Amino acid sequence: MKKFIPITVFIILNVFAVASAPALAETAETAATAGTAEAPATGETAATAEAASAEEAGEAEDEGATEDRVVVGEDLVIEEGETINGDVVVTGGDLTVNGTVTGDGVCIGGDVTVGPKADIGGDVVSVGGKLTAAPGAKIGGDRVCIGYGIPAVKKFKFMKKADEAVGGLAGRIVKAVTEVAFFAFLMFVALLLTVFLPRQFSRVEEHLAGDFPRSALVGVAALLLWPLAVLVLGITIIGIPLAVLLVLAVLVSLFVGYIVLGRILGRKLVGERHVMLQIFVGLLLLQGAALAGDALALPGGVLEAVGGIFVGIGWVILIAGSFIGLGAVVYSWFGKRTLAETVAAREAKKNNKTFPPAKTE
Repeated sequence: MKKFIPITVFIILNVFAVASAPALAETAETAATAGTAEAPATGETAATAEAASAEEAGEAEDEGATEDRVVVGEDLVIEEGETINGDVVVTGGDLTVNGTVTGDGVCIGGDVTVGPKADIGGDVVSVGGKLTAAPGAKIGGDRVCIGYGIPAVKKFKFMKKADEAVGGLAGRIVKAVTEVAFFAFLMFVALLLTVFLPRQFSRVEEHLAGDFPRSALVGVAALLLWPLAVLVLGITIIGIPLAVLLVLAVLVSLFVGYIVLGRILGRKLVGERHVMLQIFVGLLLLQGAALAGDALALPGGVLEAVGGIFVGIGWVILIAGSFIGLGAVVYSWFGKRTLAETVAAREAKKNNKTFPPAKTE
């Protein structure tokens, strides 16, 4: 709920300003009428009124000095001639700047487009999207682009835009190809993990298979706390780098956990075969609903609706499996300790609790 506090205060201030504007206007009009009806005002009275008006204008200008803009789940466009005296933060949408932003421009899970007449005083940060700055754009700080091309971040938005752009059979083909490409990407990441981080991979698998309930609970907690933490950090200038690092850490952990879950399922089906075969079979089982849904949707018509149901089921499996796997990654402290070490540390923590000494008669 903390993320709504700055936004709520900002809305209350604006509502108060709007509500008080007619009253101020009426007061000014009454004063002007009274001044006209009476004898010509003295120089001192006129100077006092002018000074008061200047002070009120200065206060009004100070109240609007900072106007951070935070948008969640939607695109945001700063039009040419529009000025934002503060930071702009977009989560789950695209950010387009054609006007002026005195602070930073941050976009998480979307693309950032800076127009030729844009003027951004601070940094421009894109996490999980593309950063495009036209010639002539003024950017006072650094340009940071992290995670462009990661399917887990851009996949749904890309599929939606492709379907809207080309439509019909071409759009459904693009969706199917994207699904296959995502599966291939998962297999590539699995290959990297098993070759370069085999010990950490095995320890995460040990925690997920050996203590599934606790891993799942940690994953549910991460599902609830991660977006809130990113938004809280994202709306503060100091916390923006931490928000970027947190998003990257969670994305990597989601991939690792999901692939580990695939290997556990694959091992149950094919036994002690080659590790890549186990992962392939397990991921095929996890991604099967989405792959089948895109294949069913190709002819269109009723089959497209049926395929959409399968794709929806696939998304539920992807999200649930990823966060359950994330729980195992966090539970094992990113593969740094075995399950036995984790259990021993937990027991030691319980046994080291101090109790008040018993009273002696």
